[in-house]
Amino acid sequence: MEKETEQELIKKMIGFQKEEITSSIIYRKLAAKEKDIHNREILQRIAEDESRHYATLRGYTHQDVSPNRFEICFYVWLVRLLGVTFAVRRLELGEKETSGVYSQYPSMEHFAEMARDEQHHEEKLIEMIDEERLQYMGSVVLGLNDALVEFTGALAGFTLALNDTKLIALTVV
Repeated sequence: MEKETEQELIKKMIGFQKEEITSSIIYRKLAAKEKDIHNREILQRIAEDESRHYATLRGYTHQDVSPNRFEICFYVWLVRLLGVTFAVRRLELGEKETSGVYSQYPSMEHFAEMARDEQHHEEKLIEMIDEERLQYMGSVVLGLNDALVEFTGALAGFTLALNDTKLIALTVV
């Protein structure tokens, strides 16, 4: 029974190892695309930490693990489509989850240290999120909402002023 528990732990560590190497590559790619020097340095430091976590886990498993290429491509695509801010927000949620997983192993010294690192990564990623751009998007949504209200009001006015449905439809279009 004790042997199975150890094997299960090694299997979990291999999964953690895969996540760490994948995250390291994602952060490196994001850093290469980041224009802001401060944010680029943060992403590079996180990538280095993730590589160090991979090496620590490799010390336990004695195995090399390949990264999840699909996840890497997904994040590269996500940055191109929705921007770095959106991808960073998604990565921040992953850091929070990983920190919780590592915290479940308080007896393992390296896991406690990695949990602290993941918590620190989460905080740094939250700092990176460009709130100005998000506020700008909020203004766009409010503007669209105003336009919709104006359109609905105009339609109601035309409906009362003109009693012919075809004429109302032509006026609105």
